[in-house]
Amino acid sequence: MHTIPSALRSTVIGLWIAALLVGVISSLLAPPITIDLATLLATILFAVGLTVFEALTIVNQSDRPLAVTLAVLIGAMIILPWPLFLLATAIGAIAGALARQAEWWQALVLASIRWIALTAGSVVLIMSVQQHTFEANVASPLAFFGLISCGLIIYFIERLASASLTAPNTGERFLSALHWRLDDAGWYALIYAPFGGVLAILWQQDVWAFVLGMAPLMMAQISLRRQHQLEEALNVTDKQLRAVNERLLALSRQTEHLQSLMVALLTSRDVPTMLNLLGERLSALMDADSAWVTLYDDQGTLQLIATHHLPVATGGVGPQPIPLPHAYETALERGRVTLFTNQHVQMLAPVAALTQQSTWQAIIMLPLLDEQRPLGAVCLAFETVRGLKEDEQRLLAAFARHVATAIQNARLFRRWQESQIELGRSAKLAAVGTFAASIAHEFNNLLAGMLGYAQLGLADNNVDIKNEALKVVLDTCKRGRSITGSLLTFARRRDSRRELSDLREVIEGTLTLMEIELRKHNIRVVRHIDMVPPTVCDAGQISQVFLNLLTNARDAMKPQGGTLTVTLSSDDKWICLQVEDTGCGIPEAIRRQIFQPFVTTKNTTGSQSGTGLGLAVSYGIINNHNGHFEVESEVGKGTKMTIRLPIVSEEPAEATAAPIPALRMLVIDDDEASARTLTTILEQAGHQVTYCAHSGEAVSIYTAQPFDIVLSDVVMPELDGISLLNVLRSYDPTASVILFTGQIEPDQVATMAASGAYAVLRKPFSADELLATVQAAYHDRERTKRALAGVAEAIR
Repeated sequence: MHTIPSALRSTVIGLWIAALLVGVISSLLAPPITIDLATLLATILFAVGLTVFEALTIVNQSDRPLAVTLAVLIGAMIILPWPLFLLATAIGAIAGALARQAEWWQALVLASIRWIALTAGSVVLIMSVQQHTFEANVASPLAFFGLISCGLIIYFIERLASASLTAPNTGERFLSALHWRLDDAGWYALIYAPFGGVLAILWQQDVWAFVLGMAPLMMAQISLRRQHQLEEALNVTDKQLRAVNERLLALSRQTEHLQSLMVALLTSRDVPTMLNLLGERLSALMDADSAWVTLYDDQGTLQLIATHHLPVATGGVGPQPIPLPHAYETALERGRVTLFTNQHVQMLAPVAALTQQSTWQAIIMLPLLDEQRPLGAVCLAFETVRGLKEDEQRLLAAFARHVATAIQNARLFRRWQESQIELGRSAKLAAVGTFAASIAHEFNNLLAGMLGYAQLGLADNNVDIKNEALKVVLDTCKRGRSITGSLLTFARRRDSRRELSDLREVIEGTLTLMEIELRKHNIRVVRHIDMVPPTVCDAGQISQVFLNLLTNARDAMKPQGGTLTVTLSSDDKWICLQVEDTGCGIPEAIRRQIFQPFVTTKNTTGSQSGTGLGLAVSYGIINNHNGHFEVESEVGKGTKMTIRLPIVSEEPAEATAAPIPALRMLVIDDDEASARTLTTILEQAGHQVTYCAHSGEAVSIYTAQPFDIVLSDVVMPELDGISLLNVLRSYDPTASVILFTGQIEPDQVATMAASGAYAVLRKPFSADELLATVQAAYHDRERTKRALAGVAEAIR
């Protein structure tokens, strides 16, 4: 009994008891009969036939039996005496069910349902024909309707019994488990039951007639079985096709996502950024828990470049060596996408901590190969065991090849950028060297003027003459500052930025640098430089473009010389700069390509040589300023290059800041003359100034007494300005520090800003610039104090 499910045990036992009662009672009520040999042989024949039909019965997934057994049962009910009929029914049901490998209790349940349903059906048939079913005459209208009713009763009882067995086991509602079907009831009432009556009539006529009726019935059962097998095969095929279709759709979606990721990788030229994006997007696509990318460096060491969602920290920033590179080398020798499990997972761990213990169960490695040479690998880690299908493997392998190509292209692009930057820097420094004579000549002129007017001012007691001399000296200093600013721009010693600039000063300053060089080559300069509105631009870059045009014009007029005309003008919207020479001109075939990189005419027009990058870089600069380049040239007569820049006004300036009170200031500079000038300007503005010549002593002075603002030089022998700034900020995080220097590197500016410097002044600076910066620093400090006070008040 333990093999019967507990949920069905009571129902099964109830069916057995009900069937036993029905069998006993119906046998007692049946008319007495005389059992002869023919009757026993008929009983045995029907028992064997029912066993065969029951064994061939198929129950499909919707609990519908595919069999003609009911027709044989109804025929046997009319042909055999009742007790023998029940015996044949039980033998056929039990033997047939066991032949179908059913459980013993299921075979008994089938026999019980047969007894109950057929007994109920026989009662209906007896009521129709007004006699017992044994040897009843069913060839009459009443018998026909009786057979139909018998089939319906049997169908309903079988459905009720089936539902009582299904509902407790599946948890389904009883009414839902009935599965009433009108077409099934029609088969029972209009096909199985009438055909059973036909078999009974054929038996009453002749046994061989009955055999002739059984032959097509057997073929019908075999056909039903084959039909079921065909349907099962079709269902299996359909499931397989659905699975293949779903797999193809999944691969199609993966392919689309990988293509999208590939496009994103190709648009990135920075290898670390590209690989971080690769790890993040690929792990999301493959449902991986972690991902990382390794690449070989120039020394052949395998480095961890990018990670995504590692369970432990990598322990640093930037590339790091792989703890067990030999495991990677062995895996990369295979050259294909591989799934690793077991101990291989920890051997491929990207950091040392994960080689001892990790929650990963599987790792998929995508080798990055360049012409079969390994560049590195992309690894995806999973915390659950998974497989790697062949089509997925092929897709990932193709994707890995594209990734390797993208990495190589990004590396080549980076190297090309570095070489171009180095080439440009070398060209700028070479230009500065070329201008050395012009610069020395210009500074000698400036120094001569300053010396003469300084002596004049000292020798004369007239105040007006002294003021005039000082004004000339001041203007001369500003002129020298403009020259050094141009030099710093050419040598890339200043950070590139856009601000409101006067292009007239830019053009004049650049011409000054080139003037001696142009005279040396017998080139006369004609200036038509008008006053133009200030515009927002990068003055250094515009100066670089103008210098490139002057250099090209000079080279075009070598060695005979000629006339160089520079024109600067403006209208309501544009500033126009023209550089016209009387040189050799540009051939028509080359003119359309002169703004492309590495296109030059200098290699074919004489001894001079060029890189072909000057006009390409200049075109990019002007284009970034939303400007235009125009070229007019005629071979043998000369070239006119025209640049048009839009007039861009600066945002309205803020209202003039309120006056500031007298401040306590600390000035730190190892140059005593410069410090004395600075101190005098600040004291004349009403501030109290303390001067310190040694940066090492400045810390003790600052901590001994309070100061509102500190002004410090950057280049000093003991502590440089940045180190001093860090020390002062460690004592006082709110310290307002202004730094000044003669050389400003872009990376230095970033370091100073990160350390907390309020501003960086470039020497030489005017008194107005100094005082304006001090005023802005004071107001900024006051705003910070008020904000901190408000936060403290809110906390209270």
